Amino acid sequence: MIQRLQNIERLPLAMTKGDKFLQLPEDVIMEIFSRLPVKSLLRLKAVCKYWCALIHSPIFVAKHLHRQKNKQNLLVHRYHVHGGDSALSLFPDEYLAGTSQEYQDHIPTPTYFSAVLGPLDGIVFLYNDDHSMVLWNPATREVKHLPPSVPSSSLSLYSHVFGFGKDPETNDFKVVYVRDYWDDDVEIWHVPLVSVYSLSTNSWRQFKDYTFSSLRVVKSYANTYSNGFYYWRDISNCKVFAFDLRNEVFLEIKTPDTFKSMQWNLGLYNDSLAIFVCNPSSNNASVDIWVMEAEQSWIKKVSINGPLLNIRRALGSWKTGDIFIETGTLQLALLNPSIMEIRNLGPRINCYCLQVSSYKESLIRLN
Repeated sequence: MIQRLQNIERLPLAMTKGDKFLQLPEDVIMEIFSRLPVKSLLRLKAVCKYWCALIHSPIFVAKHLHRQKNKQNLLVHRYHVHGGDSALSLFPDEYLAGTSQEYQDHIPTPTYFSAVLGPLDGIVFLYNDDHSMVLWNPATREVKHLPPSVPSSSLSLYSHVFGFGKDPETNDFKVVYVRDYWDDDVEIWHVPLVSVYSLSTNSWRQFKDYTFSSLRVVKSYANTYSNGFYYWRDISNCKVFAFDLRNEVFLEIKTPDTFKSMQWNLGLYNDSLAIFVCNPSSNNASVDIWVMEAEQSWIKKVSINGPLLNIRRALGSWKTGDIFIETGTLQLALLNPSIMEIRNLGPRINCYCLQVSSYKESLIRLN
């Protein structure tokens, strides 16, 4: 099968429908093509109109995406806490498994950016401090520039936060933009201004949410979209805010009282929302993972106790159950809890902070 796939990638662009491969049943062609990387499929589109239409068909796009779930890469966003340059790195599945030493330390992006959300089904959201926003498919290099979201408030902006996900019923990609306003004159919080972008309509819907007086949240160090909801950690450290992308409403989720005095981050564990609790220590750190289950209850799934050296923060988990960590020397590393081994990933990052997310290629189109 491997040799067959390699031969297909080398097919000349002058092929005609008289060739034997083109006479194979469509389901056989789809099965073979679904195993190929996006780069090869983009070349094969030029062979004939039939293949081009097949590769762009919704059925094939979904089949190819499903196949990619077994081959996940790690997308790493490196940035300064107080702004400045940002960069993306890509670590292939083979690198994380230890079977390859190749990775991309710097991925070219279509625009300068200060914030990254996703990826979700191969699509990444980029935001810049000049308020420009794009959706981007790194595999196909397709870019969608979002129209501006103009705030309707004359008050001074105190803080803003983004969310990125999709409506599970329509598969429509959505961006959530929440802005908090503080009035110094009367010393009160004003109702948050919420804007929701829909890719299907290429437009923003703007409304005020009266559920909470303010939505002051902490930036996540990993993707926090799961099953139609995007999640943020509240700045008070004792609850989580969720946005329902189908019904476009906010929810509040309580966390265990003991979390208030702990250092923890939101992330995903086996595709479910999880809280990563890290107790940093120079020689005996610990990491606990709590997963949200039915009726917004929290269950401790993983507990890792020392001796662990020099852990600064737990960032997220990998499909193998290993934990991504940031060390005290600002090094991205992978912790294997079964053998208590820490393996450094890539070069030391100096003064950057880290955000990690699982990434898989897709053929999803944005325009």
